[in-house]
Amino acid sequence: MKIIIISHEYPPVGGGGANACMNLARQYAKQGHIVDIVTVWFDGLDEHETIKDSITNGQITITRLKAKRKHKEHCSFSEMLDYLKKAIPVADRLEKENNYDICQIFFGIPSGPVGYYLKKKYKLPYVIRFGGGDIPGFQDRFTKVYKLIGPAIKMIWKKADALVANSIGLKKLAEDFYDKKEILVIPNGADLNAFEEKDNDYKSIAYTEACHDENINLLFVSRLIERKGLQDIIPQLSEIQQQSQNIGKNIKFQIVGDGPYRETLEKLTEVHNLQDVVAFYGQKNKKELPEFYRNADIFVFPSRKEGMPNVVLEAMSYGLPILMTPCQGSDELVDGNGKVAKVYEFGKILVDMLSKPDELKTMGKRSKYLIKEAFSWEKTAEAYMALFDKIIVQKEQK
Repeated sequence: MKIIIISHEYPPVGGGGANACMNLARQYAKQGHIVDIVTVWFDGLDEHETIKDSITNGQITITRLKAKRKHKEHCSFSEMLDYLKKAIPVADRLEKENNYDICQIFFGIPSGPVGYYLKKKYKLPYVIRFGGGDIPGFQDRFTKVYKLIGPAIKMIWKKADALVANSIGLKKLAEDFYDKKEILVIPNGADLNAFEEKDNDYKSIAYTEACHDENINLLFVSRLIERKGLQDIIPQLSEIQQQSQNIGKNIKFQIVGDGPYRETLEKLTEVHNLQDVVAFYGQKNKKELPEFYRNADIFVFPSRKEGMPNVVLEAMSYGLPILMTPCQGSDELVDGNGKVAKVYEFGKILVDMLSKPDELKTMGKRSKYLIKEAFSWEKTAEAYMALFDKIIVQKEQK
């Protein structure tokens, strides 16, 4: 099968959605398919890159467009539009050259119009994979823009051959905007010990040594934007530290990631005199991330809204217990491997979790089990390929 993927973010540019795009493309190639990706260029990256699977002869070709993009971690609506403007003619040329079987759209905005264009001109089927921010109502900063372009978004959704959300919560949010078409759910995935070349079956320090030690590492990994909710947990850390010390524990809150909200969070840390508790490590590449996951005890995720957070899946892949808010994805991800609670309850719950090391050990093992049995990228890719096959057969029957 020949697949063209349109995504304005692809690693190292972007966040969880970009990682999902990359991992799915790799799985498609592993299955022997040909994948072309049209994404954005960033300083230091090649404009064209080809990756071949030596076993299946599958192939990924990445075309990076020199659109306006100032930051790896985030972009403005005007930068998205600049990408869209440049992506349409390139996708048109690639379709003429390669005659694809299907188009997968990552993020209905800004990439959706490309799928709509290719279908109208070439009758190429397209599938939209929602990420969260592309759904009206998800991001407050785009409220006015989405009101203006809402009718166009509905038309793009209507003409799509399938709409896919990565969690039940995101599906419900999409249905609040447009309920005239079925929205499927295919979750994100992760490999055991994400970011390792091979599964070395590391035993997470979270449930072997550290919880029997006085030093406890709480870990957060993601883009530093207001929606991730760190401003809701940082003011609680003084009280959490005090109560933890009462049970013989000394906490450290490690924040890995970067973004426009970092300066605000650093100032908040200073205001609450938490410089000895909170550490900002900035953005880390995939070779550097394993050390943080392996040395953590609990993954803390206070986000206000999500699609299905890849970082939680990645933390689970290293055997970490999870404490997260009831954002989209929490219903699927937390099942005996952690706790879901309102952020104002985090303090009490964290202290309780730390006082029960054996229970934490069980949660950590459960996290790895869930990744292996329910959330592998292989299973996610298989679900998409089954959907693609169905759409192609339906097209041929018309």
